Amino acid sequence: MKKQELESVLGRGGPGFDLGPIEDQLHDLANDRQFPDVAIAHCIARIEESAPALRAILTRAAEGEHLSREDEMRLLRGIYILGGGRDTRTFGPLLRLLRRPGRELDDLLGDVVTESMARIVAGVFDGDADALFGFISDRSVDEYVRDAVLGAATFLTWEGRIERDRMRDFLERFHTERLAGDDDFAWIAWLEAIARLGLRDLASLVYSAWDDGRIPEGIIDRSDFEDDLLVAEQSPNDIDRFERAGLGYIDDVLEALEWTSHLEYFDKEDLQSPLP
Repeated sequence: MKKQELESVLGRGGPGFDLGPIEDQLHDLANDRQFPDVAIAHCIARIEESAPALRAILTRAAEGEHLSREDEMRLLRGIYILGGGRDTRTFGPLLRLLRRPGRELDDLLGDVVTESMARIVAGVFDGDADALFGFISDRSVDEYVRDAVLGAATFLTWEGRIERDRMRDFLERFHTERLAGDDDFAWIAWLEAIARLGLRDLASLVYSAWDDGRIPEGIIDRSDFEDDLLVAEQSPNDIDRFERAGLGYIDDVLEALEWTSHLEYFDKEDLQSPLP
């Protein structure tokens, strides 16, 4: 929804209708006792107004600053809004936040990392593939975060925003330089990237990684990898392959945030998405 559409809906097309200050909506984003769908819609439609404040909270969190409960909620919902709004100025601060220790990220974001972060990162990507690859290469980053960001890079490569040859070279280097420890979850995103991009010439590296004990057991079978690789070769332009895996963009922020409707007065253990 664009700002003009929001004005039309709320003002019924009346002349001189005032949407009010965005600060009111940012307040309701964290304090409304009901799911703040109106505030979220305002922040999306008025992304030029809401993004600076949401990025400021994100930057504070990335620097390790303590956030109030209200700002924690604004951070949680705000990164969805920024991702859905394709706010590329969020990319740098978001990567800095995602370098925070795993326990800290779990307290702040809960299941957002595994459920939605790949789509959020794809949405805010500013074109700096070097920064993205450098982040994925950092073994100090939480394995599930690297898995999500590598998933984003896979989709961005399929879409053409990252050069395919650059991605292929990176995936080869990931194996050669052992950029993840044995049994690290990042290997899952690595082999899935090779499969989903149809990089059959790198399949031998995947089998080698399996034989070397690098791939976590019980997550994906060799037959699943082979099936995904074959589907990528047969239907290379099918975006559904990515969407079924939770990759792509956040097209409907309200729908993506619906699971937070019970979090108005949340505890840390509440940050578990009900999604399977």
